[in-house]
Amino acid sequence: MKQKDIQLKKDVAELFNIVEEASKPDHCVLCGKKEAPICYSHIVPQFILKGIAEKGMVCYGQSLFDKTSDFIQTKKGVKNAFTFRLICRDCDKKQFSNYENPDAILNFETLPNDKKNSVLIEMALKTHLAHIYSKVKSLKFREAVYHEELQRIHDLGLPTAFEIDIQEHFQYVNSLKKSRKSTSFTFDVLYNKLLDYEVGIATQTIIAYQYDLNGNQLFNPKDFATTDLVKYFYLMILPHNGKTRVMFYIERKHQNFVKPIVEQFNALTQEEKLHFLFVSLIVYDEQFYINPILQEKIKKDKKLVKLYTTTDLASISGNACKQIKNFKKYNNYLKND
Repeated sequence: MKQKDIQLKKDVAELFNIVEEASKPDHCVLCGKKEAPICYSHIVPQFILKGIAEKGMVCYGQSLFDKTSDFIQTKKGVKNAFTFRLICRDCDKKQFSNYENPDAILNFETLPNDKKNSVLIEMALKTHLAHIYSKVKSLKFREAVYHEELQRIHDLGLPTAFEIDIQEHFQYVNSLKKSRKSTSFTFDVLYNKLLDYEVGIATQTIIAYQYDLNGNQLFNPKDFATTDLVKYFYLMILPHNGKTRVMFYIERKHQNFVKPIVEQFNALTQEEKLHFLFVSLIVYDEQFYINPILQEKIKKDKKLVKLYTTTDLASISGNACKQIKNFKKYNNYLKND
């Protein structure tokens, strides 16, 4: 690596450290306590990550970009992989205890309905917290690099797209917290399978489909005029102990807003559903983990990598998201070959 590239890498690392420290709140966003120290919380439980790790290391989705790893660390040890800092240690330990254990994931079907609901709420809550932290870091990064440009936006009394996203995710967090007190089931589970093999990919994420499987637009992410919340689906891929739990669900109160894609998904075969979910992950997200050996295999899949890179959130376009209707054209790495 050239000297100027080495210096650039150091500068980027220093900037990221500054951004990470600036992103940490002065209170726990769940309980509100200021005196409680903010901890590093994992998006996906560590016992899941240990199963897909190679010599204690896992790769991030961003590692599929050829140039990203030159300046951003995309391979980390399980202890530090995709952590966020928004909640206190007490909340991290107690608020997610129902799902952060192997029995809840492997034996989900045997749980009573109230416990099932708690598990789904906790997983959904964790995904929104993780996305809040990601958006906050992106905002802090832009404040550091593009301070004058953002100041002009604020002088006009306008929020940035990141601030709108953060506010929206907090609305979800508050809504899910209230759901814990409800006696009715919160979600419609569209897919729930315990695969009899362990995949090399893990994630807990949210997906807002811009287009359905016929190429019809469901929502426009650039339309800030609407006051409606984005209708998120939750996707969980949790491999453990020779099995893999895959779950895909949505809040019942939102299902009518995305009825076309729900009906289209329900009409797919079981094999097609799993295929669709994998390609959905590639199109819409980058917060997932890959076993390093599988990562090397996927990087050789030029067609899939091209799909992933063209739907990068930094340059996402409607045409790229339309590719979800062509999901069968891409390889499915959740399939047991």
